[in-house]
Amino acid sequence: MNIFQKMMYVILSIAVACAIGVANYIYLPAGERIPEDKHTSDYLETYYSTNDTVLKQLFPYEEVNYALTVPSNMSYTTADFQRFEGTYLTEREPVDRSYLQHICFCGDSITYHMTLKNRCLADCDVLAWGGLMVSDFAKYVENPVYNHSSEKKTSIYWIEYLKPEIIYIMLGTNGITLINNERHIEQYRTLLDKIAAASPTSIIVLCSAPPWALEAYGNYTNSDIGTLNQKINHFNMYLLELAKERGYYYLNVAETLQDELGNLKSSYTNGDGIHWSNAARDAYEAYVLSHPIPGF
Repeated sequence: MNIFQKMMYVILSIAVACAIGVANYIYLPAGERIPEDKHTSDYLETYYSTNDTVLKQLFPYEEVNYALTVPSNMSYTTADFQRFEGTYLTEREPVDRSYLQHICFCGDSITYHMTLKNRCLADCDVLAWGGLMVSDFAKYVENPVYNHSSEKKTSIYWIEYLKPEIIYIMLGTNGITLINNERHIEQYRTLLDKIAAASPTSIIVLCSAPPWALEAYGNYTNSDIGTLNQKINHFNMYLLELAKERGYYYLNVAETLQDELGNLKSSYTNGDGIHWSNAARDAYEAYVLSHPIPGF
């Protein structure tokens, strides 16, 4: 069979399949159409599988084995998402908890609460305080942001002093309802410039902003929570793009915190819709340890 005959065979097969489909679903009376049941779905699955096999024999091609799977909170195509290989931290065998001692965690109240007694980051270096935004994280001095000091110094001062091996940054919650994503990311760029200048040798990991739970409606926003979480998803995609651009890593912890609708799981909120329960803090620690940067 030459190439012309192969092409005619394929075209004829498609034409016949389309003709049968049109005849069955348009011209036949409703009672005589193929019923939409399991038998039909099984038949169609076999039919399409057979067609695919025939096409592969006629026109052999290689199936692409993609390294990365698109997470549920991002809307990239599978092929496009592959450009983040080396940036997007993927799951592997969890590392020992000593990994946390290499990290300085930066954030807002969500991160700060993890430094309290007997919580997961109590023995780690943390720069955080309640209400901190991307725009004021570098200059805030009203309270001591370093969990191991009572001095009121800026986060940038402490980063320059500590020169952390790794810096994890989880910010965005306190500005997500006030600022459009484009401006928010520009503020992030400015902050990253300051952090990189203060500690040029630090490895930087950008963490996704966490989703909100339904209880946040009326407490922190009058916007629809589902719509807001979509905005957070888009913000996090911007963060991933920024991490790729800067040569940083990206930790998509939001994917383990959200439910099937994209909201913060009800068991992961302390009741106000934003702040976390101990279960969420444990999930965060487990996610960090199972998605370490290369080399650990």
